[in-house]
Amino acid sequence: MMVKTSKRELIHFIGIGGIGVSAIARLCMGKGNIVQGSDQILGVSTNELKEIGIKIFHGHDEINISKDIDLVVYSSAINQNNVELVQAKKLGIRVLSRAEMLKIIMSEKECICVSGTHGKTTCTSMISWLLSHDKFNIPTSLIGGIDYGFMSNLQTGSGDLMIVEADESDKTFLSLPSKISIITNIDDDHLEKFGSMQNLTEDFLKFANNVDEDGYLIVCKNDPVITSLLSKFVCPNTISYGEDFESNFCINNIIPKENSIGYFFNLKGTFQGREYDLDFEIDRPGRYNIYNATAAIIVGLIRGFSVDLIKERVKSYKGVYRRFSFITENNGVSYFDDYAHHPTELTHLLSSAREVCSENLICIFQPHRYSRVTHLYERFCEVFKGIKLLLLLPIYSAGEKTPDNFNYDNFVRDIKSKSNVDVLFVYPDEIKDKISKNANNGDMVIFTGAGDINLISKRLCQEL
Repeated sequence: MMVKTSKRELIHFIGIGGIGVSAIARLCMGKGNIVQGSDQILGVSTNELKEIGIKIFHGHDEINISKDIDLVVYSSAINQNNVELVQAKKLGIRVLSRAEMLKIIMSEKECICVSGTHGKTTCTSMISWLLSHDKFNIPTSLIGGIDYGFMSNLQTGSGDLMIVEADESDKTFLSLPSKISIITNIDDDHLEKFGSMQNLTEDFLKFANNVDEDGYLIVCKNDPVITSLLSKFVCPNTISYGEDFESNFCINNIIPKENSIGYFFNLKGTFQGREYDLDFEIDRPGRYNIYNATAAIIVGLIRGFSVDLIKERVKSYKGVYRRFSFITENNGVSYFDDYAHHPTELTHLLSSAREVCSENLICIFQPHRYSRVTHLYERFCEVFKGIKLLLLLPIYSAGEKTPDNFNYDNFVRDIKSKSNVDVLFVYPDEIKDKISKNANNGDMVIFTGAGDINLISKRLCQEL
């Protein structure tokens, strides 16, 4: 069932406040449609949608679904027994999942899809920034975060190119058309959806092999799972990158900047018969951003951009909100916010923070999903080595039921033991007091997690 998105339709979004759904809602409104939606939680995202004229319902209720609605789109977080979804089907209204709607929208464009367990938001953002140099041919970009370049999760462009963060968590990435596909890495996450690491890996392989026959597949060879799949990729234009000297583009000579955030690095490789030996500069923290930048650089070369232009865009890249984002400084203590919620992401975050602040780190961590914490329990317990203090918040359930056997006392004890760090279990209203007693001049405080911790950090920092 096709949707003519150019027709002025009344479209209702269930779960409209989500980062992925809100971008599609904005895009549909930009096409001239009448857009409305509902969400259980009203916040920054829904308020911003209200400001541009989108009607927002607080909570889900069948009375929100009327016969004059042309289409209902629902987020991956919405159950099939949702009252609005049930009512829409009862009234015979067209119903599409977010993934189905996104596929239809993308069918109108030439698409670049960025996937991977970690780094895909920043990588998508970097590619969007690099390819947006020409104001008369700006791509449309859907990003799973707020891009500092255009201060939104959506950039509506005039050109025929669309850049999309391809989400594996709800298997959206399996249905998306792509001219250029990127896989940043493959790690054990979202196994509550996939069941096993093998199933997750097989789906990433399906995504890789879904790229257009004359398209390009760009993969990070530093990732062992990707390396194990190299022989199974069918795309003849597969390009690998990483610090492995056998990569098609080899990253080397990484030098951290002195008295500043960022790196210098060299990139050697061959593309379309031309050899490259290029020096780049990036003003973003974290070695992992060099990998994200390299994927973006390769896309730039594929698109025919000059080396000088690519260098300028990489250096001027501004980043994504909640990716090691500075909040404020108070009494010599600097405060940052980050989205890291997986042990691998936390490892990269804390390593990057140490480059800036030595070992004077206080981490305020809100774990995300009981299923993730349970599955990766040992890794979570070991990841906080070398920091000054961990303030552990209750797990953000994201709708999951609390397991009967989960014990926070044991969690705190095991983190203390395995990470050799001081740990305090706290509730949000206790954070300010703990920071005032433990944070000293020169310390760095990092709020991190994928729940509502960004709202907690914002509120607390306003009170400082």
